This record gives sequence, C-alpha cells and structure tokens, in this order.
Amino acid sequence: MLTLTRKITFTAGHIYRGGGLSREQLEAIFGVAAEPSGHGHNYVLEVSVRGPVNPLDGMVVNIKDVDAQLKSILSEVDHRMINTAMPEFFDAVPTTEKLAQALWNRLPKSIGAAQYIALRLEEHPGLHVELSGDSPHMVQLTRSIEFAASHRLHTEKLSPDENRRIYGKCNNPNGHGHNYVVEVTVSGEPDPRSGIVIDLGLLEKLLEDQIEARFDHKHLNLDTTYFNDKAATAENIAIVIWDLLKDRIPACRSGGAVKLHRVRLIETARSWFDYYG
Repeated sequence: MLTLTRKITFTAGHIYRGGGLSREQLEAIFGVAAEPSGHGHNYVLEVSVRGPVNPLDGMVVNIKDVDAQLKSILSEVDHRMINTAMPEFFDAVPTTEKLAQALWNRLPKSIGAAQYIALRLEEHPGLHVELSGDSPHMVQLTRSIEFAASHRLHTEKLSPDENRRIYGKCNNPNGHGHNYVVEVTVSGEPDPRSGIVIDLGLLEKLLEDQIEARFDHKHLNLDTTYFNDKAATAENIAIVIWDLLKDRIPACRSGGAVKLHRVRLIETARSWFDYYG
C-alpha cells in the first residue's frame, strides 16, 4: 500500500455568523475576524489517498483524476462567499475546522482502487487543520509561533572533551542562535455552535505568555532555568514547551474538550522535532 498526497489552492471569503450566536458572542470568540463584512483567505487544500500500486501503470491513482474531483468540489466555493455558496453554512459559522469537515464529506470514499484517508486545510501559513478518515469528527488544529534564541549545547553530565566531541562547534562557549518555529497542535471535536476546536484568541495568548515571553531573544542556558540540569537540545526544548502547555490547553476552550496533541520544534530548514508527550 502506498499513500499519495495532492495539493490544490482556492480563494474564498467568509463571514463569522450563524450557529445561533449573537454578534457580541461572535466578537468575543473571533475578535476582529468577526467583522460583519467578512474577510477572505487563500486556502491550501491537501488530500491523501492510499492504495496498492497498479502493476500496469505503476500508479496508485492517476493524479489527473484526483485533480478533477477536487476541482469539481471546489468549483462551488472558489472565489465565492462560503456562507452563501455552501448549504452547510447558510446558518452555521464557517470556521476552518468545519470547512475541512464539509469538504471531507463531499469527497467520495474512494477513487479507483485507492481510499481517501486524510485531509489538511491551511487558512494561512501559521494556521491549518487536519482530519483523518478514521475519525473525521475529530479535528487537529495547528498554530505556529516564532522566537529567536541562543543556546549552547553543553551538559555538566559530560566532561569538557565529551561535550566538544558530541556537540562539535555547537559547544562554543559563547553559544549560537536560531530563529525557532514552534507548531502547537491541539485535538478536539468542533463545537456545534461556534465551530471551533479551541478559542484561537486564548491559544495565541497562551503561546505568547508561555513561549514567546519566556524564550524570545533570550539565551536559553543563561536566561532560563529549564536547562540547568540538561542540555538545551532541540529535543529537550520541545519537551519543555510540551510541559508548559499540556495542562493549560484545556482552559482555552469552554463547553468542550480539547487537548494538546503535538509540539513540533523547527530549529532549521533541515531539522524539526516532534513530541507527543
């Protein structure tokens, strides 16, 4: 079995209204995004299919067939207002979470000998949602934040020679720095009224307080205490961030359950680290 993922873009507008929520309630949840005139996005949609490789043509499925299905589905919404183009949102809030579910429901279960297994919808480079065909009622939402920090890879558990041998130039006594990107992924079932998995305003405030304020423009070894007894490796940084967030994430949603699913720390364009607790 082999998995193929195909990407397509579309442009659409939406207005956060519906769900039986008042204008005041919508503004409390979505802030400026609840402006009654609406706003738009350049969405990026990815779908994944899985199946056997055909021994005759060497393909799981012809990409042209996938494109044809996606373009057919998106023809109803591309360059349109989601609220009026899709019946699902005539009286429901068109969040990215609910839009992903609506698009998933419009996909056929299979294409040729392959099965559609997953969908990813990006609203903008710092925010995307994902769902799996095994449990499409659950949505994973990812929000990213950046911070600039320096560190030295060094641990007192090793001798100076061992530190230099293991960490090389990253053991430079004066340290070095990175522009880190942290992707925080939470998981939950969208609220039936607001359509959200998590209150983005509360999540963003949490990330600012627990990550940016603690680590941005800091020397991780000298300006924090988290690495007094362990090396400030990307692996350990990811674990520290997980521990800072895991018990605070549920408070970022009222009336429903949400949990931390993954912390991804991107240290360079060539290296990133995923921690699931």
